[in-house]
Amino acid sequence: MKYLPFFITAALCLLFLFFQCGENQSPNDGEALAKANCTPCHAYPSPELLDRATWQKYILPRMGVLSGVLPMDSAGTAFIEPAALATALQNPNVMRKETPLSRTEWAAICDFYLKNAPPRLEPSNVDIEQQLPLFEAKFPDHFLSPPSSVMVTMEKGSLFLGDVHSGRLYHFDEKLELESMAPVPGGAVCLNHIPEGDIVTSLGSFSPTDRPTGQVFFLPKAPGSQPVMLLDSLRRPVHTEVADLDGDGRFDLVTCEFAKWTGCLSWWKNDGKGRFEKHVLRNMPGAIRSYARDLNGDGLTDLIALFGQGDEGIFAFYNKGDGVFSEEHLLRFPPSYGSSFFTLFDYNGDGHDDIIYTCGDNADFPPIAKPYHGIRIYQNDGNQHFEEVFFYHLQGAYGAIPADFDLDGDLDIAAISFFPDFENRPEAGFVFLENDGHNTFSARTFPAVGKGRWIVMDAGDLDADGDLDLVLGSLAFEVVPDKKGWIKQWARDGIPFVLLENKAR
Repeated sequence: MKYLPFFITAALCLLFLFFQCGENQSPNDGEALAKANCTPCHAYPSPELLDRATWQKYILPRMGVLSGVLPMDSAGTAFIEPAALATALQNPNVMRKETPLSRTEWAAICDFYLKNAPPRLEPSNVDIEQQLPLFEAKFPDHFLSPPSSVMVTMEKGSLFLGDVHSGRLYHFDEKLELESMAPVPGGAVCLNHIPEGDIVTSLGSFSPTDRPTGQVFFLPKAPGSQPVMLLDSLRRPVHTEVADLDGDGRFDLVTCEFAKWTGCLSWWKNDGKGRFEKHVLRNMPGAIRSYARDLNGDGLTDLIALFGQGDEGIFAFYNKGDGVFSEEHLLRFPPSYGSSFFTLFDYNGDGHDDIIYTCGDNADFPPIAKPYHGIRIYQNDGNQHFEEVFFYHLQGAYGAIPADFDLDGDLDIAAISFFPDFENRPEAGFVFLENDGHNTFSARTFPAVGKGRWIVMDAGDLDADGDLDLVLGSLAFEVVPDKKGWIKQWARDGIPFVLLENKAR
């Protein structure tokens, strides 16, 4: 309810500006103004990306404040945390610093969006067979209520789970029996193995925030050793990459501070004495994950990263040596996409890294169905130019893993959705796209898919039998609307994850 006064005030301002639009305005003025004034901050959002009500009640009022047209008062700042307000107001990526739009210009933009936005969006539904013979679903006996997984990862004989509610990192064996647990306040969201031990990233807060409560610390392998803090006061870090970026033989760190308004992507130089020096690569919130690769074949380790939260896209950071990186925008997505995941793989066997990407984050406003949510594959021409060659609609898509799961020589895709249509299509929380040949796919899920709300996923050969198993982690997050009592069921059952054991071998 804290947003209600702001929305009433903003809506009244919006209506006033709407009716002030002059009779002599060209019908194309609003579109031209929108393209000119929106694209400096993010990809152009065409009206058909959202329904009319979402534009009118949420997007346009907020953009009016951030563009300097509507007043920035106590009601208008309800969506910015007080602790982050001063920083956000000084950030040109958040608040417009140049001359604000005139009332007539803003009214023309509003007129354009409200006249051209559809009453509702119509997603294309595909049939999902609720049988998954390739995998057997196995649930652990360990009870966690409410389940709050923010990380699952597995390797031969070991499965790790990070739970934000309990604040612990759990280690299970191949029989799903609990081996050990360690306290990780704030939730273990990323786990990196290095020869000397493990590097653990603590999220700090699952809820959107700019509070600097995230951490990265080192767990030595040596018996009796204590955790060593590597990085502190991070703003909601969601991923850490470990790589030697400057060629000095020591591991450096790359952190994705998703935050809310004041996050960034940074690399941290290891000085070899237990200290890390921060170098910001991109001073924008929404960093989701990064990978260290030699993207251009010059022998230096580059970075590629996905950003959500406003200016959504995939960026390359080319290593020029001496700690210097140059940024290139590889792919850009509209801010309504809700980018959620990407990874690199060779789609067509040409030796170049292609991209599989998902968009489906749908928690900013009352969720609506979005037909552009789903899984996309972008093919690399060898020069880091990417073309979309595959799309599968999956409402609320949150992750996708391409691999030859059935060992028939082609790539299948395992995918999760954190925001499926729980009222009508809850079976879409997990989808296995089995490649039938020539990149035509059959969609399947497992019958017990409704036992969790799947937010994270990993693949690995847990039982060492030569095929890839899957693990899905559950987080009992509010469903809107929740007419069937999903969140009560998840809390009651307390299922933290499900193992999908591959039966190909």
